[in-house]
Amino acid sequence: MLFRKMTEADKPLIDGYLARTDYPGSDYSMLYLSGWDFFNFEESMQIAESGDALYIRFVPNLAKEDEETDSNGFVYMPPLTERGNFAAATDALRQFCLDGGGEFYVTSCRPEEFALLDPEKYAIDEKRDSRDFAEYLYKPSDLIELPGKKYHAKRNFIKRFINTYSENYAFRTFEEKDRGGVYELFGNWSRTKSFDGYLGSAEKQERKLVDKALDYAAKYDDFFADVLEVDGRIVGFEFGERLASNNGIVHIEKGDINYDGVYPMLCHAFAAKHFKDVSFINRQEDMGLDGLRKSKLSYHPCGFVEKRIVVLKV
Repeated sequence: MLFRKMTEADKPLIDGYLARTDYPGSDYSMLYLSGWDFFNFEESMQIAESGDALYIRFVPNLAKEDEETDSNGFVYMPPLTERGNFAAATDALRQFCLDGGGEFYVTSCRPEEFALLDPEKYAIDEKRDSRDFAEYLYKPSDLIELPGKKYHAKRNFIKRFINTYSENYAFRTFEEKDRGGVYELFGNWSRTKSFDGYLGSAEKQERKLVDKALDYAAKYDDFFADVLEVDGRIVGFEFGERLASNNGIVHIEKGDINYDGVYPMLCHAFAAKHFKDVSFINRQEDMGLDGLRKSKLSYHPCGFVEKRIVVLKV
């Protein structure tokens, strides 16, 4: 198993392995890997192919004093491979670590993947509650059609938005000329939030992700950026991706809440435009924030991408 530095040029390689799976999580998105400073993409992210599996590892950027991983070196992601090969690929990683590759510490392993492993060799790190980082999954038809009584309120919000702004609004593809308007929207949004000290501020991290998202939308066909405009002013922005595993991910969604119904309108319009025939739509985690959790639950998820940390059994 020979690891080398990962670069953005490895996106087709990752997509090729991801296409062999039905994985609906965001973990192997190039935006996710390169955009969040925790992964320390430029300094430590490494990749290796071995035994019909793809391996990714990194030394996390622990910017918060209260943030830790219990790992003394590299953190590994679950081997990216077909389900039938997952146990063998994980065993190969275990042996690599035992032979001098460092501590075996695997993050973001789903319970259904862990169930494939030998319980005599592996254990879940029970000290870490994964609920805050479980990603919400939705049926495309639910977010597009908003069927039945449970989506009554969402339909009303959208109807109110359309009736209020009538012919004065547009939901359209992002253009480079919109970049300033998106930055203005994000700046106004961020001033209403309280951020703690992650790399100086979470606002800085979010802004970096927005920059990268806009660049990726221009560069790759499987990334999408759209704006919601009222009277020529950008009041909403959404950015997402269609994974090679045929699942959709909403990476960024920002709206001006002074425009009643802006968020249901964004969610519905983006899903209808880009995700009609995907298996699931992933709208990311709630990070343990009560308001965000309430909002995500209000769209009635059909499941979650749960994540566990796997270590070797002592």
